[in-house]
Amino acid sequence: MIPTLTFALTGQVTNHTLARPEANIQVSYIHHAESGVTIVRDTTDQNGRFTLDVSTDPNADPPPMLIARYKNIDYPGNPTNGDTVEIPVYEITDQDTALSIASHHVLVDYSTKQATYILIVKNSGNRTYLTGGDHGHGLELPLPDGVTEILRAPEGVHLHGNVLVDPRPIIPGQSQSFFTFALPTTNQLNQTLTYATGSFDLLVQPPETEVSATGLHEHGNVNFGGQTFKQFAAADLTPGMRIGIRFQSVMSTEEAGVSQNTLIAVVVIAALALGAIAFIMVRRPSTNISPQAPTNNRRSALIEQIADLDDRFENGSITEEVYRTRRDVLKAEVAELSDNRQTLLEQIADLDEQLEKGNIDKKRHQQQRDTLKKRVANLTDQG
Repeated sequence: MIPTLTFALTGQVTNHTLARPEANIQVSYIHHAESGVTIVRDTTDQNGRFTLDVSTDPNADPPPMLIARYKNIDYPGNPTNGDTVEIPVYEITDQDTALSIASHHVLVDYSTKQATYILIVKNSGNRTYLTGGDHGHGLELPLPDGVTEILRAPEGVHLHGNVLVDPRPIIPGQSQSFFTFALPTTNQLNQTLTYATGSFDLLVQPPETEVSATGLHEHGNVNFGGQTFKQFAAADLTPGMRIGIRFQSVMSTEEAGVSQNTLIAVVVIAALALGAIAFIMVRRPSTNISPQAPTNNRRSALIEQIADLDDRFENGSITEEVYRTRRDVLKAEVAELSDNRQTLLEQIADLDEQLEKGNIDKKRHQQQRDTLKKRVANLTDQG
């Protein structure tokens, strides 16, 4: 039997708000292998330092994850072999003055009358934005006029009146939010921006759709993944600015000879080309395609997209601004998949510890463990 190679992963948890090391912080290393999932933990000393004896596996897929939990928020680190890792953590604020929207992508499939918003949220401060309390607290984003229902969004995202609320913590840097909804019966998307927005772009399929827009400039037709879209865009938008988009009828997909399934694939390709991989296909009663089909092996697809984007930037085929924006979106989605899986794995490990301590009986432990393992398996199928 070949022994497993290990190395000592050392690092420090540093509070970037208070400029100090943080003691007594739990650090977890999560490693996936064919034999199962291994979680190694340590607690930081008075100097914020930790040491983890972890296995060496350069071909691990997904790559190992390193997480420090501070005030019930998970902060990621980069588990490199041979280097001391710093994991930054932050104090919390409920003030959103440091928040802005780095980029706001809108994908509209007019043939199905559905739209997906993908927002890259930037926290330029040195505190994690998090609001507490009852239902309705978090990052608040007013919906377009007439939108009263969300079809798809990350777990926990919900409506409070006509405002979409994302309760997830927003750590300094860039993070991602998205949601899908049906177009209002007016066939218009009219809304007021509440945050400064670096860039706003609209992609419409089919490109023959008649679109009029206020606050956006038409850029004609563009190609992504061999598909054509009508594009509108604007930059450096200020809070309070009003965006107005109106769609007019085009011939139906049956008349145009384009299948519903083709249009689904088209919008997914557009999202991939934009780097907006968080796009998840909405439910549609008239199609037989499983909603999971476009997202099979999603994590591998994300990593391939990042590599392809790097190549395109090195070849000079895209600008640095486009490259940075799209790469941040891809990385944010990889992190989101990793966070969801890591949370479930943490729950399994905690459940096992409760059994060892005698705090839970074997039957209940097995039932809860099987449920969590099924959820992990579902994420693995998607990623």
